[in-house]
Amino acid sequence: MKKVYIDYKIKNNDEILKKENLEAVYKVNEYLKIKDIDENINISFDNGNIIMERDNNESNLLFNFVLESKYFIKNLNFYIDTKVKTNHLQIDDDRIIIEYDLWLSDEYSGNFKYEIILKEV
Repeated sequence: MKKVYIDYKIKNNDEILKKENLEAVYKVNEYLKIKDIDENINISFDNGNIIMERDNNESNLLFNFVLESKYFIKNLNFYIDTKVKTNHLQIDDDRIIIEYDLWLSDEYSGNFKYEIILKEV
């Protein structure tokens, strides 16, 4: 386990959200834990299975890029049926890229691309 700083970019269709120099904890081939001001992101690597959990005040997203996924709306106490089709998955020593299509309640929600750059402290 080591402390790292990360930059990440989330692309949703044509919208891009960038964050830089966030503190994270990384254990190679096991997990990456990112703490942002308003959100925690945990990515775990388990026998070829990639799981990303995003937790904030409004919702909890649990995406399994191999099996099933869940989207929980906290203030409604309600799960939305979620399907994820992984288009590209790349895990290197200094970069993680996950690109996927998302369906919520059988309605196409868009194409998302996470690009996370790991930097040593």
